Amino acid sequence: MDANETKQRILEAADGLFGALGFDVTTTRDIAERSGVNKALIHYHFGTKDDLLEALLEGAYAKLGAALQASLATPRASLTAQVDHLLDTYADFLAEHRAFSRIVQREVASGRHVERIVERTLPMFQLGVAWMGEALDKPPRDLDAVNVLATVYGMVVTWFTYGEVLRRLTGKDPFSPAALAARKRHVRKVAHLLLAELEGGR
Repeated sequence: MDANETKQRILEAADGLFGALGFDVTTTRDIAERSGVNKALIHYHFGTKDDLLEALLEGAYAKLGAALQASLATPRASLTAQVDHLLDTYADFLAEHRAFSRIVQREVASGRHVERIVERTLPMFQLGVAWMGEALDKPPRDLDAVNVLATVYGMVVTWFTYGEVLRRLTGKDPFSPAALAARKRHVRKVAHLLLAELEGGR
């Protein structure tokens, strides 16, 4: 196993364990056992467990940022179509990186790594605010960019953060292809209602 493969296996193990158990509960021994590598190699490649979390967040946020920027940079037939594609892109990313939203939400709630989250989230938040400013020059007073972004973020992320709770409440798999497709349709529908209100306030 070469160095790149070793690092990838460590990152994948950390991703799964941080998502399922949390950063504080997970030990480097746990990560070593899941990844099948010597514990010393974790420290060799990443330093501390905090540094490993930083590398994990950096990689995930870089992929998410690139996906969102590509979505916004591609012209669509209408603003509604642009919003639909952006929402689907975000949902598809979270579906592919299932632990990501749980890691972020848990770290924000604990406060220990909140600055790391703020630093990584800020460019995408600024991108969203700037894009809304260009797309909607005079939104209604009670639908400012911060509230709209927080609302849409919550609609998308909550499904993935609380997926295991939803599984127990409904007895159904919220991450099945059919369930994810239905959730995307629902989010788009709510976003359309919000967008109609925003466009009506111009």
